Amino acid sequence: MSQKHLKPIFWGLFSAGGTTAAFALAPIILILCLLLPFGLLGDSHKFYINIHQLISHWFVYLMLTGIIFTFMWHGVHRLYYVLHDMHIHVGQRVRYGLYAFTLAAFVITLLSGWF
Repeated sequence: MSQKHLKPIFWGLFSAGGTTAAFALAPIILILCLLLPFGLLGDSHKFYINIHQLISHWFVYLMLTGIIFTFMWHGVHRLYYVLHDMHIHVGQRVRYGLYAFTLAAFVITLLSGWF
């Protein structure tokens, strides 16, 4: 009988984080670092009010926290394997601690937006 393990879940979330980073990070940087500061999107105060109304919708907030979660999972997973490739073996406790930190940050972010 084959042994069950969690590798597909870890690598699947890693892949989701890389994909969301590829699609979402460039427009976010473009808007927040170039278009908004140079006034190409109009008044920054009006932009903030409009974006706040959009983000305060429960579905949009849920999607954004999901995107942030996949970014963090991707980063933590990559950090662990970069350390492993550099022959800095931090062990399974640190690995699962990093994943637990990511999950805790996701839950805290999710709950802070609801209240």
